[in-house]
Amino acid sequence: MTEKIFLHDAYCRECTAHITGKESKNGHCQIRLNQTIFNPAGGGQPADHGTINGFPVQELAATDNDIIHVLGQDPGEGEMHLQLDFQRRYDHMQQHSAQHLLSQVLLRLFDAATLSFAIGAEHASIEIGCAILNEEKIKAIENECARLIFANLPIRVFESRDISALKLRKPPKMQGPIRVVEIEGFDQSACGGTHLRSSAEIGLLKIIKTDHVRTNIRLYYAAGWRALNDFQLKHEAMLRIQHSLTLPWLEIPAQVEKLLLEKDSLQRTLKKIQRRELEEEIAAAAAGSKNLIIREFSGLDSTDMRFFAVSLLNQGKHVVAYTQDPQKYIIIGSGQGNFDLRQINAQIFGLLGGKGGGRENLLEGRAQDFSKLSEVIALLQASLT
Repeated sequence: MTEKIFLHDAYCRECTAHITGKESKNGHCQIRLNQTIFNPAGGGQPADHGTINGFPVQELAATDNDIIHVLGQDPGEGEMHLQLDFQRRYDHMQQHSAQHLLSQVLLRLFDAATLSFAIGAEHASIEIGCAILNEEKIKAIENECARLIFANLPIRVFESRDISALKLRKPPKMQGPIRVVEIEGFDQSACGGTHLRSSAEIGLLKIIKTDHVRTNIRLYYAAGWRALNDFQLKHEAMLRIQHSLTLPWLEIPAQVEKLLLEKDSLQRTLKKIQRRELEEEIAAAAAGSKNLIIREFSGLDSTDMRFFAVSLLNQGKHVVAYTQDPQKYIIIGSGQGNFDLRQINAQIFGLLGGKGGGRENLLEGRAQDFSKLSEVIALLQASLT
């Protein structure tokens, strides 16, 4: 049986232990210890990282009474030295304690129960039983969380056999004695995770964004160092924008919206000009004597290229239209005759190092190399004669 030190001392960063079991499986060494500081994944909290005798712990698996430590190689015999990645652990503690605080705030302010919880690499998230959460409510939630964080409420962990004497936020999933995490005077929850000593260590809780999930809301938040990093990143971005626009902070959003509207208007105008020029070029090519029209475009998307090609196909011309900017793309069409271009599709895109397809009189697709375009054109001419 493994003594789980992390359950009663989440701040323990290293310890020594003795091996109680060892086996080799799938090229890895699996060991059991008399005690451990490593917490396996569970309840939305990711597994700890660290080393045993200098070898990284690659995986942790919990059994009924033991924790299996998976290493890349045998750590040897005798006393084992366990070293925890405490920076990662402390981050998880900040996010997890913040979740307990946030969940109780949501329940008290808006009767919104927490349905699930997960700590991701960038943000932590909870799904709550709530259909609408507007900016006004989010600000109220953040303010109340800040008030409770600044109140420096003690957080303690204890075991209880008498559930009736507790004020749990939700009923436990298991029978018998339960491990309780309590934010003094505010929240009691059955929980097996690692937690801070006080609400003050959460530092700051910021709601990053919300998504709708079925009839519920998934709320993403950052706490502690994550919240500071998020603020620093966004502050740096805003400073760069302010430097470019040379405006006071509060005027920047309106100016950005104005610039985006102007950009959309200019793009629509440019699109109309490009289409007129394209129609003029189509008319000139259709009136000319050349039967095969070869045209390289720059900055034109595949939709306009297809319009160019199909317009000429309808007037009996053969077409090779391609671009290397913004992406390498080619359209090949036959405006007359009965030859099925699909017969040479593999050869064409083999020469171009790309992949494409289409119908009997029109092929299109992505290319990688246009150095053999002359061979493609020669193949096309030979096939269409």
